[in-house]
Amino acid sequence: MDHLILLFARLTDFSARDRARKIKAQAKAEEDRHRSVSQGRPSLDPSQFPQTVPNAGPPAQGAPPPMYGMIPAPGRIHLPAGFNQSHHNHLDEAKKLVVKEAELEAATYAAEQEWSDIWSALDTLEQAFGYDYQPLSSDHMTPLSSPFGPALYYRTYPIACLWCLFYTARMFATRVAPGMPPAAMAAAGVAASRTAHWANTIGRICAGLPATSTTTPINPSHGAALMDSCMSLFHAGIQFRDAAQRGWTITQLRTIARLTGWQTSALIASGCERAWMAAAEMGRGPPYNRTMNTTAKDERVSGRSRAANPGPPKDNNDRRFIPVNPGTRVYWALGILGAEEDMKQLKLD
Repeated sequence: MDHLILLFARLTDFSARDRARKIKAQAKAEEDRHRSVSQGRPSLDPSQFPQTVPNAGPPAQGAPPPMYGMIPAPGRIHLPAGFNQSHHNHLDEAKKLVVKEAELEAATYAAEQEWSDIWSALDTLEQAFGYDYQPLSSDHMTPLSSPFGPALYYRTYPIACLWCLFYTARMFATRVAPGMPPAAMAAAGVAASRTAHWANTIGRICAGLPATSTTTPINPSHGAALMDSCMSLFHAGIQFRDAAQRGWTITQLRTIARLTGWQTSALIASGCERAWMAAAEMGRGPPYNRTMNTTAKDERVSGRSRAANPGPPKDNNDRRFIPVNPGTRVYWALGILGAEEDMKQLKLD
């Protein structure tokens, strides 16, 4: 577990440091795209159009051009070649552009090397898991079906949670790869096809941790395992597209909140629903209708709001006023639920 936590720390540190490079690479890609589009359009030369002066009559034949005091004659003025610095400025801009591209290319190469080292460390850790860490066969446990497939059982609850966190690290590493977008929600959508297997496996592992009935006291070890699985289920659940898998995820998270009293699980369920709704609004996922618990005291779970549009908090430094609107806390989780426009407005440096 210590090795896995250290790998999570390396991934988090790498993602934070590589964010600025990703934004520069994205901006360069947009500039190249706009430049290619503009080069395909014909440019208009102002000299092709006649220069006329409003309300000016035609000059007399054989008369010199009119000169009104120190005002020059109308028409296009040509700057002497000795004073024209546009060519030199163009060369300076071209040199700066070449230097910036070289720096960006070097930074990208370094980011790819660092990411490859982290991925190799994950491979080494997975190979270190022995026979005791493998799932149990159907001969030892009663088979249980779920929307993700047959449930996976392990010898102990900590081993099941360990595999959930390991597959979460795999998904996290894939989403923060150097070639992924800087926005977390966009990266999750782009990498969904690569992380679908790990997300589905997390669902099978969580299905092997079934919630007990409310009439039976929950085992502390079982309750701790259910709570530990919530974060992995959140990172996997934001990319679920199947209605049955989404419904099972929300039910599991709310059941954990009811059995253990850990209300953060209900907030995670609300976060999954927000992510699905945001993906549908951006056209990157099927539509989803949020299911709210209107009896919950927390406004983030019940859907109630003190204002029609509370907006993000204007100042988070002044702590004299302790009562805050919990509905605005969603803006503090842009690292997980942020989209492209949010990443452009977010200032971390």
